[in-house]
Amino acid sequence: MAPYLTVYFDYHCPYSYRVEQWLAALGSDRVAVEHRFLSLEQLNRDPEAASWRIWEQPLDYEHHRGRPERRSLAAFLATAFAEGAGGPALEPSLVERLRLAIFAARHDERLDIADLGVLERIAAAVGVAPGWLAGRFADPESVAAARARLAADWAAARSPYRCFGVPTLVLDDAPPVYLRLARPPTPAEGERLLAWLRERSTALPIVLELKLPEATGGDAHEH
Repeated sequence: MAPYLTVYFDYHCPYSYRVEQWLAALGSDRVAVEHRFLSLEQLNRDPEAASWRIWEQPLDYEHHRGRPERRSLAAFLATAFAEGAGGPALEPSLVERLRLAIFAARHDERLDIADLGVLERIAAAVGVAPGWLAGRFADPESVAAARARLAADWAAARSPYRCFGVPTLVLDDAPPVYLRLARPPTPAEGERLLAWLRERSTALPIVLELKLPEATGGDAHEH
């Protein structure tokens, strides 16, 4: 049976994009993936969600650093609709294409994924029926269900473990791990990475954190 991997992500995180590319290349026969939303802005702006909660904001809310193009809410809601919030889900392979296309639009094309028009064009390009996404955004029940999904994912990310960043990965029932890849792995590297995660979750449960210091520019192997 394929391992079950939960991935907490934000579209604005390049490391989330690399993990998504890795998992897409592995395929569902190698790993079963559940995606959950975790807003970088929420973590940076109000990590306790005490007075500001992204799932309660209007689509045109003011970004805390004055960067409206860095808002994740619209892209999160669009993806939640595709996954079945508030109505029938799209076919899984179409959801995967949509998710990858939103990542690519943000990081490869530098498009504003907070713009509903941009999201509509992305959706149409991967095969979503014209007007489907706009219809879901116009339906109050669908929007309420999608916002509830964001709130539920936030709660899951913060208890019983306090996930502090993205991408955070949870393999089966192991403790979560925060993972940053320098680039998308090759197929062989991707297989080794999955094997390492499985080894860590079973044989090395005592490892709580493994972090590489940043290189200073000199020879990192000098002693």
